[in-house]
Amino acid sequence: MRLRRWRTAAAAALAAGALALAACGGGDEPAPTPTPASGETPADTPAATATPGAASPTPAASPTPVVFTPTFTCANPIAPLEARLHRGEAVELQGRVFGTADRNGDAVLAVGASLDALLRVEVIIPAASRASFPGDPAVGFAARDVCVRGTVEDRGGILTITATSPGDITVVE
Repeated sequence: MRLRRWRTAAAAALAAGALALAACGGGDEPAPTPTPASGETPADTPAATATPGAASPTPAASPTPVVFTPTFTCANPIAPLEARLHRGEAVELQGRVFGTADRNGDAVLAVGASLDALLRVEVIIPAASRASFPGDPAVGFAARDVCVRGTVEDRGGILTITATSPGDITVVE
């Protein structure tokens, strides 16, 4: 009888451990890597060049660090999850940038969630406007809390706000 209880307890412990390992993402298989949409390249992917005869690729030179400082204060910001309630309205949206991409020359900042999440708000900085920023917006705003001013638009189910000048978007300290 004791042996049966022990086996039952051991089986339960093994099952609990396997569930915990699966929930934490453990295991032998690598974590899935999001793939960008057509014409989209992640801005934070390090470049590497292969040298003939070299044992490993040589990393490209690191870009000059971009440090943006706050330029205005959000007076009454909404959160990314509230943006759906404000389609077509001019708002101040505040949230964290969880990913950046270059989409046909436009800088795309995923605010509130990663680039592959449906609940993100994409802040689009058009290619023609990128030069007006003190540095590359895809680098300077990456992994920062930002406040953006603009109109919430729905483009194919993804909410967007276009920032055409440095006065439309700032970092939040």
